[in-house]
Amino acid sequence: MSKSFLGRMALDGPFAAPTRRQVALGMGALGSAGVLGLRPRDARADSVNWMGWQGYDECFNAGSFLADSGITMEKTYINANEEIITKLAAGGTGSIDLITMYFGYLPIMAAAGMLEPFDVTKVPNAADVIPQFLNNESIRYDGKLYGVPWTWGFLPMVYDPAAIPTPTSWMDVLKDEYKGKVVMIDDPLGNLMVWGRVVTGAEHSTILTHDQLKQTIDFLINVKKNHARAFAGYGEASDMFARGEVVISALGWEAMVGFAATAGKKIDFVIPQEGTAMYMDCQCIPAGSPHPDEAYAIANQCLSVEGQAKIVEVLTQGITNLKAIAKTAPEHQAIYSYSDIDAFLKKARMEPMPPTESGDTATYDDFLEEYDRLLKA
Repeated sequence: MSKSFLGRMALDGPFAAPTRRQVALGMGALGSAGVLGLRPRDARADSVNWMGWQGYDECFNAGSFLADSGITMEKTYINANEEIITKLAAGGTGSIDLITMYFGYLPIMAAAGMLEPFDVTKVPNAADVIPQFLNNESIRYDGKLYGVPWTWGFLPMVYDPAAIPTPTSWMDVLKDEYKGKVVMIDDPLGNLMVWGRVVTGAEHSTILTHDQLKQTIDFLINVKKNHARAFAGYGEASDMFARGEVVISALGWEAMVGFAATAGKKIDFVIPQEGTAMYMDCQCIPAGSPHPDEAYAIANQCLSVEGQAKIVEVLTQGITNLKAIAKTAPEHQAIYSYSDIDAFLKKARMEPMPPTESGDTATYDDFLEEYDRLLKA
């Protein structure tokens, strides 16, 4: 993505001081290398084109939905939310039907004309979404809804319980005994949202001065050069745990536990004492979707009890349908503290998006420039 891309988007004023309800985490966003290497499939007249994270397609694969509906899917897995923005900005509008997007980006994308207003009446299962999520102002722009939250979670530290004790701090990646056994994740926004606060002590990981941003990237360069075995995507990092090559991560995703389990390896995750960041992903309809009715049907399936249960089974991450939540195992409900979301948010924070306009605070463009320095180190 062009380093000035977000800065060029039309906004009604700076996006530098959102409230806590106008914030988010991007589970996932992954690396700039993935953006450059993206090769989305071309749209097909007889298929619904979808873009999202690996594993997110399990919701519409659940049960007999596709067979019953007669919908044919063309899927493009992403390594970063930014890849979707890049695709739509490069002429993808009019060819992509449905996307899953980190909710912090929705107002920016809506302002840039990348999204259709979301007609919630076409998604009956949205009536059962956790009200605090569906009513979040950050998924609206100019009074219109642009997506429906359907899954959420946090960025934990992943580790191998057979090899090391449960970590207690993010700074455990610096321990001598883990040198060469640390895996870093190529996730620009995720790294900022976790490490900005841990390294600098700032109130918000994403609202940093220029010096604090440099300090954060310098720290990550030190980890990369002197402690890490690899700088990888979430899927490859899971494979490295499965092969016994790494024992601890400098960033993680709950789904890595399931990915490693398919290879016969048990790994676990923990929220270190410094806390972490939260993400929430939405079902969104890109502008000019060729198959909007089918796209809405798929979004509704992903919010169904059946579709949500599949996400819990495969990815072990949070869901938003209250009826589906009630049917999950007690241990799952305990992880995500559905009964007291506000308390959970004290340890898994919803961080603001970095500002898009210049000032004393480093912008998102500034962060991308600094992240390039980490990639090249």
